[in-house]
Amino acid sequence: MKTLSAIPIREPWIEMILVGYKTWEIRSKFTRKIGPVALIYAGTGLVVATATLAECIKLTPEIAYENASKMGFKVTRKDAKEMAGEHAWVLKDVIVLKKPVSYKHPSGAVTWVTLDEPTTKKVLAEAQRSK
Repeated sequence: MKTLSAIPIREPWIEMILVGYKTWEIRSKFTRKIGPVALIYAGTGLVVATATLAECIKLTPEIAYENASKMGFKVTRKDAKEMAGEHAWVLKDVIVLKKPVSYKHPSGAVTWVTLDEPTTKKVLAEAQRSK
């Protein structure tokens, strides 16, 4: 069985994603990990959702300014210039888990966490129940 990669996301951003207000997670790094992912509520030890990481877009000032609503905050033209070079991880098909799943956070994991096989199975089963 393939295991899920999970993205730890801090508050308030995770809350905005869970309610559908934010669909772009802004990161400093590019990723090639496109496909199903789990979303971790950073600092809680809980997987709270699944999603599809649909694409990774390198931000230009224009892209940042025109898509501010997808990032969950207001972006001025000055802010947009400062965001150039950042990356938008585009999240789609977010399924909020009705019952969050506990996981063991590996020491030093910041950008990605690879869930073990039993946790992956629990997350996928809960996502099916939560649809």
